[in-house]
Amino acid sequence: MNIKFLKAYCLLMKYALRVGFKTGKITKVWKHKYQILRIDLRTFSRLSHGVGLSKKQLGEVDAYWSQFVKVRPFSHAFYTEKTGVFSPLYLPDSIYYFYIDQFYNSWEAARYLDNKSFYPHMFNGMKMPKLIAFRKNGYWYCDDQNMISEQQVTELVMNSQESFIKKATESLGGKGVFYFNPSKHTRENLKKIVAGIDCDIVIQEGIRQSETLATLNPSSVNTLRLISLLRRDGRVKIYSVIVRMGVGDSKVDNASSGGITCGILSSGQLKPVAYNPLGVRFEEHPTTHIHFDQIVIPQYQEICDRIEKLHLQIPHFRMVSWDVAIDEKNEPVLIEANLCDGELDFHQLNNGPLFGKDTDDILREVFN
Repeated sequence: MNIKFLKAYCLLMKYALRVGFKTGKITKVWKHKYQILRIDLRTFSRLSHGVGLSKKQLGEVDAYWSQFVKVRPFSHAFYTEKTGVFSPLYLPDSIYYFYIDQFYNSWEAARYLDNKSFYPHMFNGMKMPKLIAFRKNGYWYCDDQNMISEQQVTELVMNSQESFIKKATESLGGKGVFYFNPSKHTRENLKKIVAGIDCDIVIQEGIRQSETLATLNPSSVNTLRLISLLRRDGRVKIYSVIVRMGVGDSKVDNASSGGITCGILSSGQLKPVAYNPLGVRFEEHPTTHIHFDQIVIPQYQEICDRIEKLHLQIPHFRMVSWDVAIDEKNEPVLIEANLCDGELDFHQLNNGPLFGKDTDDILREVFN
């Protein structure tokens, strides 16, 4: 399939949508088609050799997915090319984002509730980074919920050892997350960061992470990403867990910010291979040169159990992507709960088809 043709088609559709919006003649159906094409095109662009699936494999993909929805085989080709393992059960990225995720979660509700300043009220019984201050609707508060001035915020931050200043909403891929260290940065730096964020803000103390996770890359807080689903029977099931690691002197672990990811076995041991977002394989960490399967995540089963219980507190969001750090006492610390639009690719690169043997059941629920 010609990528130049697809790009031209995508640009043409984008132009048609723009004209359609202005004239009021655009439909949600065409907007939806464009969004799906855009994601498919992004996946196709990451392939090294085009759609390298065999005729038999293409037939299996078509036979399986035609009972639910029409798909392009780009995601299946991507995961097969990068991992060397084919399965018709891989979820196409576009289907995951624009059908499955939107079936299980209200993206409109998430715009308001997916706010880190709400976490202390939403998630009881889970340790979180120590809160220094936060800004809601232009007003500043300290950790005891009392209103304070911006000058007081400055003093609190300057008197802390190090902190992370985050957009309270949509800090996707590490964007909107700023590291601040008073020994290296000035009040003017702080003022500039805060002025550049036009939404709610949380300022949290840095975490002293587990010695085990620090072994992977000491400069970044390396976290676990878990994806859980609240099933129809009221049971929460965790479908995939990976560890996200920074590279070099990066302070964030996000794959989209240059980090890499590695799958985790049920025992808590890391798998022997990690991946970056382009599907490039790593058999050791590029900075520390540690072999991934030498690492066993401390308290791994306890972390999974805690997340399952935590998910029950937010039943309006049935599929959640959780970011969890592990502190120096080997206790889990909730960093973020993505109530929609959680990433898919690193789960399937590291752990195979996201829903595994439950794929049929889940797709029937979504597309019934």
